[in-house]
Amino acid sequence: SLLMAFIYLFLGGRTINTISLTSLTIAIGMVVDNTIVVVDNVIRHLDRGQRPRESAVFATREMFLAIAASTGTTIAVFLPLLFVTGLVGIMFNELAAIVTMALIASLFTAVTFTPMLCSRFLRKQEVGRSGMEDRWFGPMARVFESWERGYARLLDWGLGHRKAVVIGSVAAFALSLLLARFVGTEFMPEEDSGDMSITAQLPVGTRLEETDKIARVVEDILKRDVPEARSTSVRIGSGGGPLGGGSGPHVLSVGARLVPKDERKRSAREIAQAIRAKVGMLPGVIKTDVFAGNPIVRRLLGTGGKGIQLEVMGNSFEETDEVAARLKAIMEHVPGTVDVSVSRDMRQPEFMVRVDREKAAALGLNTKTVAATMSAAIDGTVATRYREGGQTYDINVRFTEESRAEPEDLRNIMIVSPFTGRQILLDSVAEVVETTGPVGIERQNRERIVRVECNAYKRSSGEIVADVRRELGKITLPSTVNVNVGGEAEEQASAFADLRLLLLLGIVLVYMVMAAQFESLVDPLIVMLAVPFTFTGVILGFVVTHTTLSVVTYLGIVMLMGIVVNNAIILISYINMLRARGVPVHEA
Repeated sequence: SLLMAFIYLFLGGRTINTISLTSLTIAIGMVVDNTIVVVDNVIRHLDRGQRPRESAVFATREMFLAIAASTGTTIAVFLPLLFVTGLVGIMFNELAAIVTMALIASLFTAVTFTPMLCSRFLRKQEVGRSGMEDRWFGPMARVFESWERGYARLLDWGLGHRKAVVIGSVAAFALSLLLARFVGTEFMPEEDSGDMSITAQLPVGTRLEETDKIARVVEDILKRDVPEARSTSVRIGSGGGPLGGGSGPHVLSVGARLVPKDERKRSAREIAQAIRAKVGMLPGVIKTDVFAGNPIVRRLLGTGGKGIQLEVMGNSFEETDEVAARLKAIMEHVPGTVDVSVSRDMRQPEFMVRVDREKAAALGLNTKTVAATMSAAIDGTVATRYREGGQTYDINVRFTEESRAEPEDLRNIMIVSPFTGRQILLDSVAEVVETTGPVGIERQNRERIVRVECNAYKRSSGEIVADVRRELGKITLPSTVNVNVGGEAEEQASAFADLRLLLLLGIVLVYMVMAAQFESLVDPLIVMLAVPFTFTGVILGFVVTHTTLSVVTYLGIVMLMGIVVNNAIILISYINMLRARGVPVHEA
């Protein structure tokens, strides 16, 4: 079965990667199911005195429809994954294809290759075994026989107390649903990969030398307080690491690679939390982001920024900044939020030159001439090129540093009129005003956007987003401002919607496969009663292990829809077979 999966990978031009290897790992446990059922039934026929060849033929024929249906129900929940789009589709399309191929191969093997081997190698178990066999198999056989007797007594009691069984089962299911409120949600489960990134921003306009001093302090904190760090790296002038974090001389990023998880007592997130407070208290640091985990997911998402984001959209800087400040205050008071910040940088100081168009026109000037002259004076212009030794060098001409150091130097720039040739003082045709302006303007769908964002600690992102939404409903926003939940929460909502549809589709397809196999609409309903109790086990598993509902665990639930019915299919198929032979219902 696995060889067939590798042949599919080869013919499809696919590679061996994390997803394909995970798919094969999942398939390993499934591909033996059909063979187990066939071999067990062949042994049962042998024990009744039939010859190996007849046992293999009759036993396989009896079980063929049952194992075909159980394989079909499993495939029915994997096949729709091939048509899911978005990030979930990218991640799990290959899983669906490989598992489906392996299951089809396992069914073919179980009804052809396996019975042939059974007819060649299996014989009726003799009453007397050798001493070695008896010492090895005897205790195991007695254990299994005791289990079988205990199960028979329990089953007999259950059939005699049907009301108690039904009421107890429904009560267990209802209690598990009550526990569902304690299950958190997130896009991807946390992973302690040993990577940690600290990005900090100082006030806009901070000199590179000052940023370097803070970076060295952060590095010293890491060396002193994080003995688990194997290596560190520092980047100044841009936000390195998985989150970006902007660029400019006021931004620094310090990364650390921790020793393997089994060599340290603290998790990467606990270490990050210990560092977070110390970095945030450093003088001049106005924005921090301490990220511990594997950055691959955020790179896949392409959202940048932090895990939880509120997108504030509107054209007015004043209104969006005010709303962002209010949302930041709300987010800071929600339990579990850390590194709360606003994506828009503080405004940087700048000089604005307001040209009096009438005066300029009267003197033979226009705005373009004024701007070009100022650009040449401050930034410079390439006057000519110098060639030497096969290399070409630009010669950039501009005012000396002494002539462009003070605001008054701007006002004293002389502008030559292209019409009259006169030199005109800038101060006579324009006003130079000191003000502040945005460092950069982010847009989404042509609309200005500012993000209020944070990371999560000791709470799932789903719980935090739910609290933020609740608080968001209590405030009144300006009519020109819209607020949306973005980042991982947006992707999570989209992925969960796809998986919810996939879950419902899987249940319908499973029922259809069973209805075709049983040629009945009632028998599949009996089998489908196994499905609700899947959620009982899942919810208990989530609560006991403190696992969150993520894309990965949601996919596990979808897969279970096709797996949990397999035992019931085989049981009911065999019960129907016994009833056809005249065995009473209770005994069957």
